[in-house]
Amino acid sequence: MNYPPAFAYPRILIGAGAQLTPNFIKTYRITHVINCAYNEASPAWFRSSFPSRYACIDALDSEKVNILKWYPEFEKTLHTFLNDGDGVVFVHCQMGMNRSAYLAIAYVCKRFHLDLDMVVKNVRAQRPCVCQNKAFMEQVSVFTRQC
Repeated sequence: MNYPPAFAYPRILIGAGAQLTPNFIKTYRITHVINCAYNEASPAWFRSSFPSRYACIDALDSEKVNILKWYPEFEKTLHTFLNDGDGVVFVHCQMGMNRSAYLAIAYVCKRFHLDLDMVVKNVRAQRPCVCQNKAFMEQVSVFTRQC
């Protein structure tokens, strides 16, 4: 499964941790990285080379957890990273399918007042594997209706 990354919004790119290579960073102008999984899901070379531009959220991907538990930390970090220059923030988890996608999509819908279905459709058009966790979809749907 080798899908391309997807822009959830200009400067917010979603993908898998394994995609993070020096060439990938150059191609997409990535300056900051938010890892929504665990440290091992992100290449050690980036973590050690750019510690002030890297954050790890440690979210779980399970239909038994609420992805929004990690949203406040994610929102604060993404907002800080977006305000630190004009590069792209790469948001990833292990596979770039659920944790990173749902957190980034929730942020885009809340921050820019966009329709969830429209944002999901746009992201899926670029990266068809995203948003497989149905529990996360329901949680983010309720969340975005309240924003």
